Amino acid sequence: MKYFSLLFFLSLGYHVHAQVADSAALTGFTDAVLEMQNSELFRHGSLAVNVKAVKTGENIFSINQERSLPSASILKLITTATVLSVYGGDYRFSTFLEYKGTVSSDTLIGDLYVRGTGDPSLGSSRLKGYPSRTELLTRWVNAVKKLGIRYIKGRIIGDASYFDNLTMASTWIWGDIGNYYGAGVQGLNFNENQYVARFKAGAEVGDPAEFTGIEPYIPYLTFQNQVMTGERGSGDQTIFYGDPLGTRIVLTGTIPAGATSFPVKGAIPDAAKYVAFALKNSLESFGIQHIETGGPGTSLSAPAVVLDEYKSPPLKELCKETNLWSINLFADSFLKLVGKRLGGATDFDSSVKALTNYWIARRADLRGFMIKDGSGLSPSGSVTAQNITEILAAVKKENSFNDFYQGIAVLGQTGTVRNIGKGTRAAGNVRAKSGSIEGTRAYAGYVTSRSGELLAFTFIAHKYQSGSQKAVGEQLGRLMILLGGF
Repeated sequence: MKYFSLLFFLSLGYHVHAQVADSAALTGFTDAVLEMQNSELFRHGSLAVNVKAVKTGENIFSINQERSLPSASILKLITTATVLSVYGGDYRFSTFLEYKGTVSSDTLIGDLYVRGTGDPSLGSSRLKGYPSRTELLTRWVNAVKKLGIRYIKGRIIGDASYFDNLTMASTWIWGDIGNYYGAGVQGLNFNENQYVARFKAGAEVGDPAEFTGIEPYIPYLTFQNQVMTGERGSGDQTIFYGDPLGTRIVLTGTIPAGATSFPVKGAIPDAAKYVAFALKNSLESFGIQHIETGGPGTSLSAPAVVLDEYKSPPLKELCKETNLWSINLFADSFLKLVGKRLGGATDFDSSVKALTNYWIARRADLRGFMIKDGSGLSPSGSVTAQNITEILAAVKKENSFNDFYQGIAVLGQTGTVRNIGKGTRAAGNVRAKSGSIEGTRAYAGYVTSRSGELLAFTFIAHKYQSGSQKAVGEQLGRLMILLGGF
């Protein structure tokens, strides 16, 4: 009877909205969802699906759409949509090289600062046409040299005070925060707050792997290596453990047999501290001597002289990178930026509240919306499928919609969904963000129906059968392909 009632409800919804979605395609989609929901994969799990007409707000298809489940990285759609709406796609972060003190002859008597405003892309190598980490350091050295400075008597400081000191959400798990995808977000970020560690496998499976060092050079970090040699072809099975602002990192897990210089990305615990160290090293390599004086400093307490202002790529480009490649650091920086503008506070809880209230004010139904960060890394953050589609529909009314929409990956073509649906009607039509954390797979985005109607959709699969992550991902991919027939 439960199965019949659900079919009756879905059939009724389909008849009411036949002008929005092709009837045969909707029937095929319905059958596929029910087959998935009733399969052994979901005996103990949940599948939530919501497809909504953006223009009218009417639900085309729903199942478990009000059940709160982990969002995984589809939350990045909401964070990027919000920051684009609040700041606009042409907004650029600024990073300043400044000094406070006096320049006497060839000596700066005072402090040299790199002051950030939250740019998560500063020094990143992924953005073509913008300076890398080493190029920025050289640029800053040249700005100092231009004043004829050969000696600095004072401090070199990385100023991260634009954001609060809580670099990570309290609900992130211990096994994530030492790894590159768990890097904390600061008011001053650099090189995506990452280093690359390298290992050489042992002679046999089970032998210790040799830790050969990291790039960039950060001598104040200490490493305890417990990485072992795994089976040939087993890939990266490492986990790095560290604390948010500490200096000791424990390296665990395995690398594959036969590897001679195996790279693994880790999180720099305190990016602002690293910036100060790297700038000091660069200055000295160009013959500018630094004589440390005064106590430790963290931020400017008075107006300073600006030597250089670096502008980031436009926000719309950074949001596109975020959604194409699911960059946690970018998304969480955007969340704090939203908190600063809308609520005057940048801690995670305050920023989440500001984001939530922003969309409630735009009449999105956010009952069940209980997020903890901007990236979806927190496993305790939850949303409903309807929450996501409600916001995706509301975004259409914002001036920033085109920048947002164009920055979402295209099925079968770009980003993390580039290998799904090639050669189908969905390829080039469906725009989607993927999401994956332990026990959860998700997709959300837009599709244009045959009748020209823009539809928003969200799929969340949670606590499915153990070991079926790949199978669930393939079935969700099939649902997106079926959407292409609407």
